Amino acid sequence: MRSNWIRAWLAAVALVVAAAAVARDRVSWLLTVEEPVLEWLLDGTDTSRWEAASVISSPALLIAGTLLLVMIGLWLDWRIAVAVVVTSIIGTVTTLLVQNVVGRVAPNPDFGTGSFPSIEVTQTGVFWGLVVLMCWWLRLPRLVWHIVIEVAVVLTIVVAIRQILSGEIWPSDAVGSALVIALALISAALVFEANPVEFPWGPKNGKNKPKKNKERNSTAIVPSSSS
Repeated sequence: MRSNWIRAWLAAVALVVAAAAVARDRVSWLLTVEEPVLEWLLDGTDTSRWEAASVISSPALLIAGTLLLVMIGLWLDWRIAVAVVVTSIIGTVTTLLVQNVVGRVAPNPDFGTGSFPSIEVTQTGVFWGLVVLMCWWLRLPRLVWHIVIEVAVVLTIVVAIRQILSGEIWPSDAVGSALVIALALISAALVFEANPVEFPWGPKNGKNKPKKNKERNSTAIVPSSSS
């Protein structure tokens, strides 16, 4: 299974590099597709209600949620806590690096450059992805973490839509964010899968496993006397 995760991670890296190259070198081609779409979406559309969705991606909420995940990890397995922190860093640093390389201008020039990929979408997606992984790692019922998956996907999409409608990012910028999210979460999944949870109240490392009783052979060996 680990080799599958590694192949998936390498594929995600390749896709991020390819998408960044397209966003940097094929800007006019992307604009011919995206500009009509944005004009159609924004034509007479009241986007003020979508501003309420900014709460979902607020730094305070994401930081508080990440700290909660770290505390759960420290309580059960410090390696999981480290994985949460490192995964969040991977998502943020990768996004900033790609933004600097691509330097794409946002639909609304007031937001400047660096719309590909969106840092807000990436950080939101990585956080909720870590929540999903934590639910799976804690062996919660399948229905629970399936519901969490759906919630995570919906919330991340809502954040992306809000940014698109406000002119902060292009639709393809959200796709780039999705690729970075996948790259970061695959890295975390490797650690989560390699370190199964051990609850403090359960058996640990086989210490409480029943021991097998060994029977001692008390039969004496009597040398045979030769006649």
